Amino acid sequence: MRNIRISIFSLLCVYLLWPYIAVFSLYVSLQTGHVEGVEDRVDWSLFKKNLRLDLDNLVEVKLKESLNKKNTQMNFDSLTLSKQVSDKIATPEGLIYLFNKPDDFVEQIRQILNNTISPEKINPPIPKKKAFEPEGPNFPDLFKRIKYAFFTEPDSFKLSFNEGDLSFTMDWRLQGLFWKLIRLKILTKQIK
Repeated sequence: MRNIRISIFSLLCVYLLWPYIAVFSLYVSLQTGHVEGVEDRVDWSLFKKNLRLDLDNLVEVKLKESLNKKNTQMNFDSLTLSKQVSDKIATPEGLIYLFNKPDDFVEQIRQILNNTISPEKINPPIPKKKAFEPEGPNFPDLFKRIKYAFFTEPDSFKLSFNEGDLSFTMDWRLQGLFWKLIRLKILTKQIK
């Protein structure tokens, strides 16, 4: 009976740590510029769909703001803007660029929404592979950067964190034996 309890407890601990291992694995791939590693850890069809929905909502908000100010900088072509922007962001190279230079990337999105540059101008650079240099754990910084991390369902996990002045929320889903990133949400107030 004792062995059964230990086995169940061990399996439960592994299950609870599993998404954190997936997050760390994606973190290492993003930091080292490992395109194949990023590609394997994201469900690209769901990721693109969710990103497009988020950008559609953002474009709608920006369009309403422009119309309310009687300053119609945005036109109805802006409704197709979310597809163009999501096609640039929802790639391994786009995520690596967003991870390594979030302020630059968000500024480009802001400029696109304000019609100062075209979506074609977003071209994430080809990431340069570099070695992962582990550092000692900085727990105070870690607890300051992570807002929350929890299971939303047995097969869904959510993580919200700060990177510099930006806030991100990641939704993960268990697909088969692996956790995959299905959504990355950047707080819209940061892009306005």
